[in-house]
Amino acid sequence: MSDRLWIMIDIETSGPIIGRHSMCELGAVVGSRAKGTIGTFEALITPISDEVITSKDSFAKAKASGEPPAQAMQRFADWCKPYQDQRVTFIARPSCFDWPWIVWYAWTYLGANPFGFRALCASSWFEGRGKKFQVDLPHVAVEDAKIQLEHFFQHG
Repeated sequence: MSDRLWIMIDIETSGPIIGRHSMCELGAVVGSRAKGTIGTFEALITPISDEVITSKDSFAKAKASGEPPAQAMQRFADWCKPYQDQRVTFIARPSCFDWPWIVWYAWTYLGANPFGFRALCASSWFEGRGKKFQVDLPHVAVEDAKIQLEHFFQHG
């Protein structure tokens, strides 16, 4: 696992329902246990609706200065490609929430899903080892992703 590449994904959304609410922020950090963090990605994404019940600060920032979803997802796909060629593993916490948003946005705005359908759940990884994944997060997607990846490397 020391040289294995991982991309930790974190998102901020305006609510729980994909397609009704918006993915306002997408943050990703790539690294390995041996090398630590080797790259980051972040995007503020223009909301797809005006419905907002969570992440109100992210929503306001994305509404004011977000980029169109298709542009953000294409930049993300381009950023991921070299790592995917190295057989990177996507990871999220919890992947059952974050990963479906990535897949839906990819299909909806790119017309394809270059990321695949599998993402490891960091919480499940820890629970399978009798541990709890607990960190304090600022709820800024790229910062959250970095904190979570570092925690995964140190304690996972």
